[in-house]
Amino acid sequence: MFWQEDIKEEHFTLPDDVQDAVFNIHSKILPIDHAYLLSKALLSHLPWLEDVNAGIHDISVADGNGWEQDHESGFGFYYPSKRSKLSIRMPKEKLDDANLLVGKTLDLGEYHIEIVKAFEPKLLSDMQIVFAKYVACDKELSEDDFLQDAYNQLQALGIHPKKMMAGLERNIKTPEGNIHTRSLMIADLRKSESVTLQEKGIGDYRLLGCGLFVPQKDIVSVNAV
Repeated sequence: MFWQEDIKEEHFTLPDDVQDAVFNIHSKILPIDHAYLLSKALLSHLPWLEDVNAGIHDISVADGNGWEQDHESGFGFYYPSKRSKLSIRMPKEKLDDANLLVGKTLDLGEYHIEIVKAFEPKLLSDMQIVFAKYVACDKELSEDDFLQDAYNQLQALGIHPKKMMAGLERNIKTPEGNIHTRSLMIADLRKSESVTLQEKGIGDYRLLGCGLFVPQKDIVSVNAV
């Protein structure tokens, strides 16, 4: 754990340069570890995602709703509900191009996702607590070394974290091998730092959902993720 004193907040105007394109979907069943399949399917429709620092959020359901087998290990399946959504982080100028997905069916091999409609794009948040379910890292790193590596990457973005907490370790399967990840909570960011981190992310494999930060209301909710 990495913990320093609180900070005073400055005036900040929320930018709209990067947003989340959000889609209503229909899918009967998905493997819990579907990042590679989803990325490949989306790139077949939107190949430019590789060139614009886009990020693909995984599709999930609320804990206790639709889980089958062991979620934390990445094995097993879940059953998306009508509330499940597909979200893709991208520059504002690409949002209209992304809407071409509406009416398409994403082919994930044995699994399929129908893109039903597009919702209003979602602005990034200026909340001061953010959470990434997956941050790609070396499997051999200790928790302290993982936090130090994250700290160095944040410093390179001009972000000076005061509080960080590492969480669950998971693997993302790809044809080239497993990608090891850890979850990461960062708290007491300045509003401008929070937005920058959501725009840029840290680590590699953004199209597999890694390094993508989302806002959290409080640290208690992060501990429950």
